Amino acid sequence: IQLLGAQVISWENERQEELLFLTGETDYRLQHPVRGGIPICFPTFYDNYDVDDYGFARTRMWRTEDLMDDAAFPAPPRDHAFVDFILDNMPDNFPDWPNHRFELRLRVILGPTGDLTMISRVKNVNTDGNPFTFKFAYHTYFSVSDIMATQVEGLETVDYVDYLNDHERFTEGPNPITFENEVDKVYLNTPDVITVRDRERRRTYTIHKDANLPEIVVWNPWDLEARRMSDFGDIEYREMVCVEAAAVESEITLNPDQEWTGTQRLSVEQF
Repeated sequence: IQLLGAQVISWENERQEELLFLTGETDYRLQHPVRGGIPICFPTFYDNYDVDDYGFARTRMWRTEDLMDDAAFPAPPRDHAFVDFILDNMPDNFPDWPNHRFELRLRVILGPTGDLTMISRVKNVNTDGNPFTFKFAYHTYFSVSDIMATQVEGLETVDYVDYLNDHERFTEGPNPITFENEVDKVYLNTPDVITVRDRERRRTYTIHKDANLPEIVVWNPWDLEARRMSDFGDIEYREMVCVEAAAVESEITLNPDQEWTGTQRLSVEQF
């Protein structure tokens, strides 16, 4: 986990196989988010270019915290490894998001069976009485053997917003999602459990999420967009798929002293 963005960049199974995609174009000398792993998107997502595109949380240095032990962050069992992070600010730290004092906490937990849990809490600590509104996503890049042999299950017949088609709204068909071209969709009012099935590796990733993350983003840039990205290999689109627990179409508004918590748990198994 990097302090820059509190970004998880590696998650392995018991055979020490990497489960998260990370581009081979990474240059760790640059103070820039790595393309891959699990970036945290806050307080915006994609459509507000005034706040670092996908939000400044992924581009700022966080700090580690001593054990947080409250209702949102109860102490994990002894056989779980975990680390706590915090990103907070005074209003003038982020001029593109003015007059908002916030506290964003993250706990990353690795369970004894390899499950990876992420709990985030956003709190409005404004002292001027002002509310603020934000979006949030766990921008998870899953490693796959071949995008053409990958499918996403659990989103059948679910409504979605197509970011490649002027944000128009459609309904997914009755079959699992497969990939033949660029995809950038936000699925609405989604089930709490979504799976990503890699047929060649015979591997299934499962996303378990809570009701505060009602949406799932599905993204793959395909070949043309991959060639346009300076931090992404031309054919790396074949090796990844982003399936993201999110609240990006349903924005969250917090009044002072209110807080919001969003949790996802990732698990993996062979079939």
